[in-house]
Amino acid sequence: MRRDRILILVQCAAAAAAVTLTPMPGVAAAWRADGLLALAFTACVAVLTAFSVWLPRGDSVDSTAPMAFAAGAFVSPALMAVMIAAGWAAGIVAQRRSLDPWRFLEHASRRALLLTGTFMLLSPVIARSASGGARGLALDTLGYATLGACGVLFTAIDLLIEQLHTSVRLSIPYVALVISNVQLRGWMIAAELSVSVLTVLIYRPMGLYGLAISSAMLLVMRQSFALLLEMRASYTATVEVLARSLEAYDPQRRGHAERVARMAGDAARRVGFQSKRLEDVVYAALFHDVGRLGADDATGEGERTSSEVLAEVNLLSGALPVLRILDSPGEAEASPVEQDLIGAYLIARLSEFDSAANAGSDQGPGLGDAIGARLYAGTRRTADRVLRQIESATPEAAESGAALTDVTE
Repeated sequence: MRRDRILILVQCAAAAAAVTLTPMPGVAAAWRADGLLALAFTACVAVLTAFSVWLPRGDSVDSTAPMAFAAGAFVSPALMAVMIAAGWAAGIVAQRRSLDPWRFLEHASRRALLLTGTFMLLSPVIARSASGGARGLALDTLGYATLGACGVLFTAIDLLIEQLHTSVRLSIPYVALVISNVQLRGWMIAAELSVSVLTVLIYRPMGLYGLAISSAMLLVMRQSFALLLEMRASYTATVEVLARSLEAYDPQRRGHAERVARMAGDAARRVGFQSKRLEDVVYAALFHDVGRLGADDATGEGERTSSEVLAEVNLLSGALPVLRILDSPGEAEASPVEQDLIGAYLIARLSEFDSAANAGSDQGPGLGDAIGARLYAGTRRTADRVLRQIESATPEAAESGAALTDVTE
């Protein structure tokens, strides 16, 4: 059985044990007491899921965590876990996407675990604050501290578990994946934490109107994040078109830069690169031969290095250190950042591999070895192992038509 499915089964067993062992009202009793509230939370989750942002690798940016956290403060986890899972499934169907049973189990069991913990920690605080008959929550200092701490823990653990499943499913280093996710949507995670706490505070005085307001805030955040991703995708597509147009001057190498960029991005992600560093490697791979274009192959007249050609392009400044290493692989005067050396080594080796596979020309023999000689032995062994994985999977990747944006998100 695949590792990702084994992990899901273990999580399901842990969730079942947590729900069973935690003292709480049964599902039937909870439904009689809080059925309307459970339906309201379910509707919010369904709407938010229907507007989820999906990334190219098949991940979704889930914004339902604040609703799940607030539900855990007021409704029995046994009931709410079932209702939230149903709402999530309804949202997926509303997007006209196929409902994967394993992803459904992963989502339901993860939220059941977190709902149980939230219920255990917050239900005494909520009951004590409302015992005086006040319409709102009369939290003391300890109550506010507990609410804030629970919100932070819920958001952090939800993110860490979600990224663990993504890491196992896509074979991506876990720490690098978490860092990349936080860098990409850190402000959104902080905003969701605020909405989580706010929803708990305003539910008592505002009722279902409070849930509607919280859902609207989350939808606005979702739209802002979607616009950010669209801008990044547009920038990547522009760079890709520019690289393709430059290759028109050398028809024999047409498609070479895009293939190398796709493979280099995949390799860099497996090595542990993330976010901006990953993008820089992809862009360096796209333009690693740009200095050769337009040069006289017989005399070398007019040839400039790629880093010289792109030195004035501010948007590609992050790729310049990698390009300089590729332009001068044996230069020992400078002490480049090790990640730049690794990126240059991956690009050089994959460029040689692609040129050999497609009967084209390359920068020259030994470029990869010259750069690899500057790496630590352990680092080079790790990079070589990843390169072998990429090279062996290249035919399947070509058949699947993997896009450049798959490695830059």
